Amino acid sequence: MSKQVAVAASEGHRKFGQLLKRVYNSDEHLVVERDGFPVAVLLSYQEYLQLKQQKAIDAFKALSQAVGAEADKQGLTEEQLLTELRDTRQDTFAELYGQLEPST
Repeated sequence: MSKQVAVAASEGHRKFGQLLKRVYNSDEHLVVERDGFPVAVLLSYQEYLQLKQQKAIDAFKALSQAVGAEADKQGLTEEQLLTELRDTRQDTFAELYGQLEPST
């Protein structure tokens, strides 16, 4: 678990390079405060990527659950959903790139 350390914005301004090294070399999250209120967090790029990935996974799960619930509500089978998805994908491709010419 990462350790959270509060840092005043004025200190962040004066010692930004040192704080970057500190975050890079440790597992600390630096919470930047202005007038005693947290306004930003400085964390390693790797942790930032992990947070973005987790957010994307959470959004995908929520979307999947919503689609599943709507499919159940409409009484659609998985086969019907896959057929509808394929048709929508083909229609979207045609709108963006035009119809494919049949190969001879």
